[in-house]
Amino acid sequence: MAICDVKIEIDRHETDGTFTNHDIIRGTVTLVVTDSISLNYIQVKLEGLSSTQLTVSTSTNRKDRDRKDKILKDVHKVLYDTVIVFPPDNIRQVSSAKEFTLIPGNYSYPFQFKIPLNNSCVKMTGITNKISFNKKTFDVMINNGNFNPSLILNNAQKLIQNFTTPPPTGYSSSSSSLNPQSQSQQTTPYHITSQLPPSLSGNGEFASIKYYVKVTCKRASFLKTNLRAFDPFIFLPLDLDAHNRPLLGHSSYEEYKEVFVRKELTFRNRIPEIIGVRVPSPKSNPSSSSTTTKPTALPPKITNIQPKKPGLLQRLFDPNLAGSSSSSTSINNYKRSPSPPAQKKKENSYFPKVKAQDVPFSFEVRFRHPAFLIPTKPPSFKLFLVSKLNPDRFTLSEYNRPGESNGLGVVYLQKLQVDLTSTTIISVLESDGNTKEIHMGKNEEVINICSNNYKNSKFDLMNCKKNKTGISSTANNNSIYELEIPSAYFKNCILPDFLAPSFKTCNITRKYNLTITAGFSCEKIIDFTNLQEFNKKIKYVDLQCSNIKVLSGLNMTPTLHSNASSRTSSVPNIQPPPGKIPSPTTTSSPPSPYPIEKPPPPMPERPSSPLVSQQSSSSLVDEFGELGMGGGDELLPTYDDVMREATYQDDSEHQRARRRYQVHEQYYNNLD
Repeated sequence: MAICDVKIEIDRHETDGTFTNHDIIRGTVTLVVTDSISLNYIQVKLEGLSSTQLTVSTSTNRKDRDRKDKILKDVHKVLYDTVIVFPPDNIRQVSSAKEFTLIPGNYSYPFQFKIPLNNSCVKMTGITNKISFNKKTFDVMINNGNFNPSLILNNAQKLIQNFTTPPPTGYSSSSSSLNPQSQSQQTTPYHITSQLPPSLSGNGEFASIKYYVKVTCKRASFLKTNLRAFDPFIFLPLDLDAHNRPLLGHSSYEEYKEVFVRKELTFRNRIPEIIGVRVPSPKSNPSSSSTTTKPTALPPKITNIQPKKPGLLQRLFDPNLAGSSSSSTSINNYKRSPSPPAQKKKENSYFPKVKAQDVPFSFEVRFRHPAFLIPTKPPSFKLFLVSKLNPDRFTLSEYNRPGESNGLGVVYLQKLQVDLTSTTIISVLESDGNTKEIHMGKNEEVINICSNNYKNSKFDLMNCKKNKTGISSTANNNSIYELEIPSAYFKNCILPDFLAPSFKTCNITRKYNLTITAGFSCEKIIDFTNLQEFNKKIKYVDLQCSNIKVLSGLNMTPTLHSNASSRTSSVPNIQPPPGKIPSPTTTSSPPSPYPIEKPPPPMPERPSSPLVSQQSSSSLVDEFGELGMGGGDELLPTYDDVMREATYQDDSEHQRARRRYQVHEQYYNNLD
């Protein structure tokens, strides 16, 4: 049985286990000591690791059968913070002892960290210079680069050269030239400063981002193993732009700015279902040319049928023609049987001349700028049928019936499918001490969001309305007419809860593309089980929406803003500076488990509103006695304060957004 059991646990009751920027993450370290144990210190770390792994060929010759693939790994610490919970800071400052003994018993040490806004990826110095061993390939790997014999040889040669060659004038011993790899890495734009990326899992060793708190009980003896414990947590960033401002609802964005993707589709040789026919007026003489026009439902194709002349056999065997003594007389009598030519021409004028027409229209999707989607939330886009033709062309307006459709603009929606393509791009740095090479890898996954089938869902272009906003206007400023497809047709188009928001960090980038495919027909489908009829009548159009932002759904709240404004932090040194131990001090309060810090500098005075002059402020004080009606020294909020508070998210919705995000079970494995 171990002489000491250690456990670390995060307090999750306020955040439902998911944390975001500016959160205060609190927890407790618990030690159960069954026998006396000597420790140097107990340290708690807040860490976030962005890890990538790629298999790279060692030979450029494809015909080389003996080539060996090597596994390269790259690890970046995007989050790193530490605090010593034992012994307390006041004891470490007055004591020169390097180890402390804990007698049998139960010990509890609280801790807290504030999660920052941006990543803190550190280069190949200090804490990130970690070497690991791959048991599968027997390769030794180092953080932010891969360890190999060439690296040792090249660095050794450079160190020997630096010691044997006199340094140039103005050389400083504190310069980083003794570490050429570090100096080269500083000039390489491989590390970036960005917002903390979200937790990422489900991609195996290819790409993962994990956050956790770790406790290390440093043993006094070098031969004894340190005691460690982990507690992972889920991190989900706030929805902010590149300037760390709210991505949605910020005043810098235009209120009605939208983006759209449109693709045209044409139904060719369409004939109206209702055609106008000219008929004589009932009060006029039949021989008169006065006529009226009435819309009448006729077959799509109208022809004037003429009688055929009788053939030879018909003339021989037909009783009506056989009794005639002269066949030529019979034929002449038959020719005279139709109406006179003038009368026939007059009757043909009743029938309209029907011409087939092409009906072009467009399928369009619109997003609010910037184009975004939030997992488990209703879709944020709208779908439209767009036409450049005036809707009157699809009505009976020329027959004084503008509210009735002629059927020419009828469109049937038969199918709607939405797919999301998730693209993960990773990088791995390889160095031999002289040169550096960045290997890139990409993985794409297509996720079907919805696949809806409809049975002759009818839309008529006669119901299009003129676009008044000009969002979808064409280059020559022609009028655009639109018909919105109700959201009920795609209300099930909801992203799953395991999707990580779009992000970019040093070695991992996640982005998304959306594909919306719709199937339309110009006539009804009679038998939906008949694939031949189904495929013959339907025309498909797809909209490719690139670089769609998937958001977390988390916005700033008053609590988070208060935490962000607070200067409280707990980032003490692991050990006090040597030779600078202060003189002993006495205090009547019990030792605090938190390190004693210097008081923060006073906050700057809050500027008064530019809308209130000094004279008006004085009048307010004279009228109410104190500014703000008894508020003491408080000032009126500024315009920026009011606008910022208007973007705050409701607490209940904020908590729901935290609970929505789910991670793969791989997230809780292989933390160290």
